[in-house]
Amino acid sequence: MEKYFITIITFLLVSTVVGQTDGLGRDNSILFVGNSKVGSEGGLHHHFRRTVNTHDSLANLSTHWFSMYNRQTLGEMLTPEVLSRLAGKEDEYVIVQSGSIEEMHKFASAVRDAGSQMLVLGAWADNPFLQGNSLETFYRETRRRTEEWKAFENETGLPVIPCGLIYYDLLVNPLKFYPLRPDYLFVPGSSVQNDLGTIVNVAAIYAAMTGKSPVGLPVWDNFAPELIQLLQERVFNLWHQWKSGTYDWIQTMPPVVPKALTEVSRKRHWKNLIEDGDRILYIGNSFIGTEGGLENHFPRLLREIDPGLELETKSMIFWGQGLARMWTDEVQEEISNGQYDLVIVTSGPTEILQQFREIIEAAGSKMAIHMTWGRNPTINDAGMQGFKRQTEDIVEKMEQFEAETGVPVIPCGLIYYDLVANPPPDFNLRPDWPFMVENIHQNHLGTMANAAAHYAVLTGRSPVGLPMWDPYPRSLIEALQERTWEVVEEWKNR
Repeated sequence: MEKYFITIITFLLVSTVVGQTDGLGRDNSILFVGNSKVGSEGGLHHHFRRTVNTHDSLANLSTHWFSMYNRQTLGEMLTPEVLSRLAGKEDEYVIVQSGSIEEMHKFASAVRDAGSQMLVLGAWADNPFLQGNSLETFYRETRRRTEEWKAFENETGLPVIPCGLIYYDLLVNPLKFYPLRPDYLFVPGSSVQNDLGTIVNVAAIYAAMTGKSPVGLPVWDNFAPELIQLLQERVFNLWHQWKSGTYDWIQTMPPVVPKALTEVSRKRHWKNLIEDGDRILYIGNSFIGTEGGLENHFPRLLREIDPGLELETKSMIFWGQGLARMWTDEVQEEISNGQYDLVIVTSGPTEILQQFREIIEAAGSKMAIHMTWGRNPTINDAGMQGFKRQTEDIVEKMEQFEAETGVPVIPCGLIYYDLVANPPPDFNLRPDWPFMVENIHQNHLGTMANAAAHYAVLTGRSPVGLPMWDPYPRSLIEALQERTWEVVEEWKNR
């Protein structure tokens, strides 16, 4: 498993006697209960298990989570599935996302009856930088939640992992590391945690369950080691302050410095397909919508560069579905009546793509195809050979469709294969580095590759220099963009 992580300098683990659990055993099972605050970014439950098992070679933790993306309240999460698992007494620990005092007490009763030990994952308030939100509302909501958590701890003796308080402190008093977005723990334009937010959550759970410092825990993406060290140190200090009741609330957010536009190449290599003010419709599944959504990241990037474009976008995302399931009356009506300049459709069977092409062109719109990719080779039954065969199959069909119809294909799947088969040297990358760890979905680096490919095909310009939204090394992003540009040029010139 060590090959799936970037090893950070390991520091001495410091024990504490304050408010820890009975002690995390090497073969313990942990049930996580929560919505996207657990399930997003490849799953907090997966990342915690891999982190601990990798960090401690003798550990053999197992974790479980029931998908609850659409459940908003903790009361909705006490499902028959959860109750059945509790009755089976499979888990030594149950980590439950915070809710109302009444809901947390109800969960605590069920967990106690199962003979398990419960911890509360204190969830964060909405991103204060979203439209309609503010630092003041962020402060008030975080303060309200923490008062409830402390009351629950005092009443039950059950530990709360104060992730919401930690998020608050990290945003109000950001780490001294450049460059960081003001909302650097969130997916841009969202209140869902990104990889850095997930690293915070893993570190906080580790501190609460072991009483040890999380500094030196391995992470799964190529952030700078000094950034991860700063993050893990802050988490441990804040956890201590929470347990001792000494946290000193800060209410002054540092001023937001307007971002300067990033200059990119003005040279066009082929005819552009988008213009300023265009309306774009995205039709796809998680290969477009995951990680905050390419349909959101792409237009945001174009507002941050010079020369830039202002685009209006809409997406129709069919989670877990193939292209055939996207050919619905609602989609057809949207295409026919939406007056879109461009409709981007995820790849799939060519006969269905033909149906999309006919209705798109009849509506007076242009069409482009977002080429998907083969299954991550680290979880592919046939390994790298299976990944290669699946990529070849997708590429062959999309080449034929483009040749027959003239509809431009954005070769993301081919780019993924190239990045995995021939990764940029000198970065100590995971074998599946454009993917979430052991997952079929793109991570933020994969999403960056998709954005770069869309930019290259749709504007005719090199994507080298496009700004990234998370603090990966600039040299890694440039290497990814350069490779993307090479593949797109070869695709366009074949």
